Amino acid sequence: MSTDLQKINLSLVSHTNVGKTTLARTLLGRDIGEVGDRSHVTTEPEDYVLLRAPDDSQLILWDTPGFGDSVRLANRLKGRSNPIGWFTSEIWDRLTDRSHWLNQQAIKHVRDISNVILYLVNASESPEAVPYVKSEMEILSWINKPVIVLLNQMGEVRPPEQEKAEVQVWKDFLSSYPFVKEVMPLDAFARCWVQEYELWKQIENCLPDNEKAAFASLHTTWVRQKTAVYSSSIDAMAAYLVKVTNDKELLQSQSLIDRLRAIGRTFGFIKKDINGAMKDAQVSLSTRAADGLCSLTQKLIEINGLEGKGTKNEILRRVREGWETQESVDPKASALIGAVAGGAMTGLAADIATGGLSLGLGALGGAIVGAVGGAGVAAAYNIKKGSKENIITWSPEATKGFVIETVLLYLAVAHFGRGRGEWESSECPAFWKDLTQKVLDEQKVDFKEIKEKAQNADQLRGEYSRILNAVLKEIFKDLYNVSI
Repeated sequence: MSTDLQKINLSLVSHTNVGKTTLARTLLGRDIGEVGDRSHVTTEPEDYVLLRAPDDSQLILWDTPGFGDSVRLANRLKGRSNPIGWFTSEIWDRLTDRSHWLNQQAIKHVRDISNVILYLVNASESPEAVPYVKSEMEILSWINKPVIVLLNQMGEVRPPEQEKAEVQVWKDFLSSYPFVKEVMPLDAFARCWVQEYELWKQIENCLPDNEKAAFASLHTTWVRQKTAVYSSSIDAMAAYLVKVTNDKELLQSQSLIDRLRAIGRTFGFIKKDINGAMKDAQVSLSTRAADGLCSLTQKLIEINGLEGKGTKNEILRRVREGWETQESVDPKASALIGAVAGGAMTGLAADIATGGLSLGLGALGGAIVGAVGGAGVAAAYNIKKGSKENIITWSPEATKGFVIETVLLYLAVAHFGRGRGEWESSECPAFWKDLTQKVLDEQKVDFKEIKEKAQNADQLRGEYSRILNAVLKEIFKDLYNVSI
């Protein structure tokens, strides 16, 4: 083991082609080594500085050659009083059996340099079905270093209870090996950065007291760096929400007939597309919302150390309907619109709303006006007395939808491991959306009140930041039992 107390050495060890280099890229946040779908892509131990603290303490991550025929190797070492020492003096395999030679070099390295071993397994396989796991556990027992088992290749993100059940299967299987200190999920493709909190905790538990001072300094540095990235992400999301929810379109004054037709379409009485100024305004708002979410995706990719681009196609489908119009209308028109929006829909009113105007306005005077007055008008419009221009904006319900979509976008980015390659959009797991909706509802946010009380964009940005932070913290606690 290294005697430099300023360095903590972690060695990634696994069967060949299980994903050590891919996980190393995810943990390091940069591309290193070579990744390929073949055995022994990594042929020599390679070291990378995972973290450097202000006091010059360093956390070193070693990517080692994968075990090949570990069953045969374990059998060769059995029965020897000093199995590890025996093969380190052998040179024959270097010339005759390169696979075994690489295995031997990896074992020698781990024995000499490692403080903690990170042993990676393919979680898509049953532990009983792969004989190499038992053989490699036997080899690791001879090395006699603390081991943390990391479950890789876990497939699609699943609800916490399902993931815990899978982890428990491996814990039960490895329970007879006392040097295995912990078993935890850390998928190179889909780990969330907050899961690394647990990894740090388990590494610290494996270290002797004389190495914990250096580790504490490194841990503090890591938390500071991750917090900065998280805060930058929150800030970018809040800025986007301010921009989209403050967006508006000015409309030319509509006739009563135009308004009733628009309401008819809202309530499903007219199936054809909206035409004219209203549709143009809605399309403009939707396009800018899509552009903004595309830009936010790009920012989050960059902030979180990924590569790739957020395409507009993935975002356009997210754009929703939910307009709030402020306009000046006369009392009779307000009452009529209120009756329609409020549900007092008679045949004549439906006729107007669906464009069948043969009966004329005069016939409607006593049919609807006064049925519910103008009380129902808020269902479709927000009329402010004295307003001199028609304005269409996103409604509070639409704002809530944007917050949910923004949180889901962040979760997708936060779970996208660098080792997976360039950013790709994908559908979020359904339980993410359900959980986000639940947590946001528990916050009891009144988006209309927040917007009305905000005196400027900076104050509104602060409110959105607070909401996003509160929601994400609860989500991380629910998914990973981690408080950030």
